[in-house]
Amino acid sequence: MLEDLTVDQARFVAILAKAARAERDAVLGHGSDRDLYETPAARGERNPTSALGYDPLPLENRQLAALRDALSALTPAARSELYVLTRIGHGYLVADEWHRGMQETLSLSDAAILGALTDDPDLHDHLLKGLYEARLGL
Repeated sequence: MLEDLTVDQARFVAILAKAARAERDAVLGHGSDRDLYETPAARGERNPTSALGYDPLPLENRQLAALRDALSALTPAARSELYVLTRIGHGYLVADEWHRGMQETLSLSDAAILGALTDDPDLHDHLLKGLYEARLGL
C-alpha cells in the first residue's frame, strides 16, 4: 500500500497538524457552535469553523510553518499517498480502493495536493482515521 511514505512520517505530519489546529482554535477563541448556527447540522460537516481552514493564523505562525515544512520535505509521491490516506479518513474512499485513490491523484497537481493537505484543519483526525482504516499500524 504505502511505497514512498512511511507510517512514522504520516504520524509526524498528524502531530504537527494537531499542534497547528490547537493554535488555530486558540486564535478563534473556542467559540460554541451555537454562536454560528441555530441548530447543529444533522449530516455532513459538524464543525462550522472547518471552512476557515488555517486562515485565522498568520502565515508566519510557527506551528503552521512546521506543518508546511514537513509536507514540503516529502516527495511528491509521498504527498500523494498522504492525500489518499486523508481521503480514506474523510470517508470519501475505502482502504480497499487504494489504487483508485492513487489514480485520482494523477489528475491533480502537486501544488493542489499540497494545498488540500495544508488547508485541512482536521488533517490530524483524517490521517489517523485513514491509517486505522488502512490497517497501517495503529
